[in-house]
Amino acid sequence: MIESLKILLKELEQTREEFWNITPEAGQFLNFLIKDRKYKKVLEIGTSNGYSGIWLAEALKQTGGHLYTIESNKKIRYPIALANFQKSGLTKYITPILGHAPEDLPKTPLTFDMAFFDATKKDHIRFFEVLEKRIHKGGMIVTDNIISHAEPLAPYIKAIKKNEKWFSVTLNIGAGLMLSYKVD
Repeated sequence: MIESLKILLKELEQTREEFWNITPEAGQFLNFLIKDRKYKKVLEIGTSNGYSGIWLAEALKQTGGHLYTIESNKKIRYPIALANFQKSGLTKYITPILGHAPEDLPKTPLTFDMAFFDATKKDHIRFFEVLEKRIHKGGMIVTDNIISHAEPLAPYIKAIKKNEKWFSVTLNIGAGLMLSYKVD
């Protein structure tokens, strides 16, 4: 990772509480995961100020991929994310979408290698229902806050774990990440 990007990420870490960002360890893990799996098409639901998107896009730059990231807060978070993406130098690897998931999910690409859920917890079950068929076999859904927000995420956790097409594991990274791998 280039030095200017490391500096930007360090600056954004100072806003973690205000913008509900993932931890640096979670960012590093997601970055590594994309590179290791050679994922090229990633969807993020919950852009916030762009911190996690920068981690994702930096990895996608290495794999020749692209990030589609959706944010509904048009007054504060979305413009800040756009500015941070510009500062990162990664804009050609990022398509920011102002809208609300799942209604405003991009129509293309038809499938994704990975989706990262980090938005309104009560809506995760709807995200899964809409995206289940758009993640290809061997792809993954990564869900943040699986430990810190276990109660509001309980219906989502139950739905994905009982689905035989998915294998899920929880990692104690950041606020808890659940990796759900599509086996069929």
